Amino acid sequence: MSSTSQPIIERWSTEEVPESQRLDYYAAALADAVDPMCITRREVGPFHAEVAAVACGPISAIRVVGSEHGCVRGAREVARSGEHHFRLILNAASSWELNHRGRSVLRPSDAVLLDSQIGHTTELNGSFDVIHLKLPEAWAQRWIPDPAAIVGRAIRSESGFGRVLTSYIGQLSPDFIARSPLPLTVLADHLGALLALATGELGGVDARPKRRDVAMSERINECIVQRCAESSLTASDVATSLNISTRTLHRTLAACGQAFATMLIAARVDLAIRMLESPLFNRVTTAEIGKRAGFPDASHFARVVRKRTGRTPLQVRQSGRHWRAD
Repeated sequence: MSSTSQPIIERWSTEEVPESQRLDYYAAALADAVDPMCITRREVGPFHAEVAAVACGPISAIRVVGSEHGCVRGAREVARSGEHHFRLILNAASSWELNHRGRSVLRPSDAVLLDSQIGHTTELNGSFDVIHLKLPEAWAQRWIPDPAAIVGRAIRSESGFGRVLTSYIGQLSPDFIARSPLPLTVLADHLGALLALATGELGGVDARPKRRDVAMSERINECIVQRCAESSLTASDVATSLNISTRTLHRTLAACGQAFATMLIAARVDLAIRMLESPLFNRVTTAEIGKRAGFPDASHFARVVRKRTGRTPLQVRQSGRHWRAD
């Protein structure tokens, strides 16, 4: 991350209270972290739920896991809500039912957008693992001119940009966000770009990248490669260099199935490997090479190189020496 402090995760667990108080405790946790809701139960037996929430730049990410139950947001709960916002929801563990401007049955890893000003009922049919992404109204409208057009409509996990979007949402747990090596605004912007593209598909827009998008994505990649050694490089910096908006940058890359964060890390790894394999850098430590390639944290540099090459930075250097000797 670009800042020195990690975001703070707030946590709630029904294990902290007696069983007789767990539903009330859970409802209060949801009201604090997500939205006010009334909890209903059909299943007999102990109830368990855990909630974790963290800020991710302009949006918030909440993960909720636990036992089967239902939720109702009626007029009373809607009236208790704060400022108008939207919620992007994905349940990775089980199918569930939603009644929100119409009834939908969502399969595991499908996503759906909810409007905080409209009531809903949900039935979680089995143990669940849900990611809620709270999107302020102004932020949502920056990426989707008319969010109401897709409210309550299932975004399927098996088709087009829906597959990319839902896969990305599934990664945005509070724990991942808290240890992200990238600025939180980058994570949020990439979400916005993918949401815009998935929304376009729901509206019947051709999802194939246009020629101008492909050309611009190549220019973006060239700029990233040239500047990747700058440890504080952001999408905004690259967009300014190319005289385009940050929003245009993210939407262009997403249209081509790419992401700024992924391209930046790939460019830094490529630069680091070239230095590790070059005899010109034999007297430079692997940690210093990581810094020169744009990785401010040595441990993160080592993890990324190992994940992408299957080798540690030192092993990359040694294999380069063996290759030259041969």
